[in-house]
Amino acid sequence: GRPIPRTSTDIHGITDAMVATAPRMDQAGARFLQFADGAVLVAHNAPFDMAFLRRHATETGTPLDHPVLDTVLLGAELLGETDALTLDVIATRLGVTIADEARHTALGDARATAAVFLRMLEIFRSRGVETLGELIALQAGHTHILPDLNSKPAPSV
Repeated sequence: GRPIPRTSTDIHGITDAMVATAPRMDQAGARFLQFADGAVLVAHNAPFDMAFLRRHATETGTPLDHPVLDTVLLGAELLGETDALTLDVIATRLGVTIADEARHTALGDARATAAVFLRMLEIFRSRGVETLGELIALQAGHTHILPDLNSKPAPSV
């Protein structure tokens, strides 16, 4: 519904012409939430994507209350906080290859994040971490890097 800034196009290559016939966010968001119903959402730098989805949640008519695992926070647990925790750095450290042409595309970054997450799961399992609750607790230890999207806001009085 609005022009894509040139700086964004420079990063991901998506132009206004490419999305001219794309569904509006209320339609796309509703379809995504139907697809993700009952799922755990996994993202790299989840607050960025979740803020966008939450901003449009009222348009979709579907609550966005999924558990969220963030590969930035899980990466901090595995690799420490001394390195940059970009998707590229974490992928490299975990032995996951991201093709240059796939980087900064929705599908390419989603596949890279999935591959990184699956590698992380292998490592966490080898350390005895088996449950979603345990993963959420591990990433909660690094919320000074990014917000914990699994904590519920305190009720207003």
